[in-house]
Amino acid sequence: MTKFSLLFKGLTLAALMIVLVMSLKPSVSVGDMAYADKLAHLVAYAGLSGLARLGWPKVWGGLIFAGLAVFGVGIEIAQHMMDLGRTGSIADIIANLIGTALPLFLIHFVWIRHQR
Repeated sequence: MTKFSLLFKGLTLAALMIVLVMSLKPSVSVGDMAYADKLAHLVAYAGLSGLARLGWPKVWGGLIFAGLAVFGVGIEIAQHMMDLGRTGSIADIIANLIGTALPLFLIHFVWIRHQR
């Protein structure tokens, strides 16, 4: 395991904890911009999947996608079930999935295939 990989593993785990805590604490406004919440979801999950891809470069990207998909759906279900001023949302799940897929797609098709 390289130091680079170890660093990104640690950053991934820290980011997962931050997303979990921020997602399950009482609701906070992300601004007046239309779709700001969906953009926040997309960016958060893009960051998670990019970090995970760099932390576990030999793991199949589909497995990373599936793991983060379960994580994101689980959070949306928890938000729906808890009384924290938050609601689970299909639109949030879609933003999470798109955010998760983008870095995996870019890293696979731009970086890895370009190196071959």
